[in-house]
Amino acid sequence: MGASEASRPEFAADRGDLVDAVARAVEEHGYAIVREAIAPELCQRLVEEVARVERDDGIEFGKNDFEGFRTRRIFNLIRRSALFRELVLHEGILGVVEGLLGEDFLLSGTTSMHISPGETEQLLHADDGMITLPRPHVPTLITTLWSLGEFRDENGATRLVPGSHRFENMPRPGEDHATIAAEMPAGSVLVLHGSTWHGGGANRTSAVERYGLSIQFVAGWCRQQQNLMLGTERETVASYPRRLQELIGYTLYRNVMGHVDRAHPLSLLGVEQGANMVWDKMNRERE
Repeated sequence: MGASEASRPEFAADRGDLVDAVARAVEEHGYAIVREAIAPELCQRLVEEVARVERDDGIEFGKNDFEGFRTRRIFNLIRRSALFRELVLHEGILGVVEGLLGEDFLLSGTTSMHISPGETEQLLHADDGMITLPRPHVPTLITTLWSLGEFRDENGATRLVPGSHRFENMPRPGEDHATIAAEMPAGSVLVLHGSTWHGGGANRTSAVERYGLSIQFVAGWCRQQQNLMLGTERETVASYPRRLQELIGYTLYRNVMGHVDRAHPLSLLGVEQGANMVWDKMNRERE
């Protein structure tokens, strides 16, 4: 198993210094667990929504070993249900993410991972594998993995390599690395530095389905994995809460990155919003 699982950084969701505690843990270990961030009743409703979308949209098992031949994945969840949109806006977890990525971060993607019995271990990988900065580097991407049921070693709990966010390289297929299972109660959130090596676990049970959600965020200057602006009709986005509109890209980073002909991107949704461009500020400072 490698590192002692008893020493894992785990924190109650209502901890007063949660943001700072998670930031320290992620910096040191590459991950942290926030226990029971949402209630069991909400977990059950989310499972039912995942099952509904799988049924209505005919979601099938993956077509390759990485995605999983016994795993169903749904992408761009926020387009499919208000319940998923509400989860993205969880105030406590957004605070944790801001503590790691800074202001003006973006939503990179929302995905469900429904692991069925018989699934094998996923290859170890880092979610920021496409970022070409020299490693190690500050977090540019944060993955939050939400357990909609109890995550246990035997039912496919995410496996990870503590401290791997400080490695200078990426894992290679066929290599053997010591991992731990991110076991946690339903409603908990695994917060991962984007460089931390991890992968879905094997579901060795005979009948337990493992439901989880991946909600990823990136620094405001990074490209999102899922193109949420093009992937969602503008009329639909207009009905989203303002904070969610900003998270998917209808915002400015540092008052300059993301503008549309010098206008704030929210103007595309019919929202009156002054751009307050950085150039104006620089001009005022010169005067």
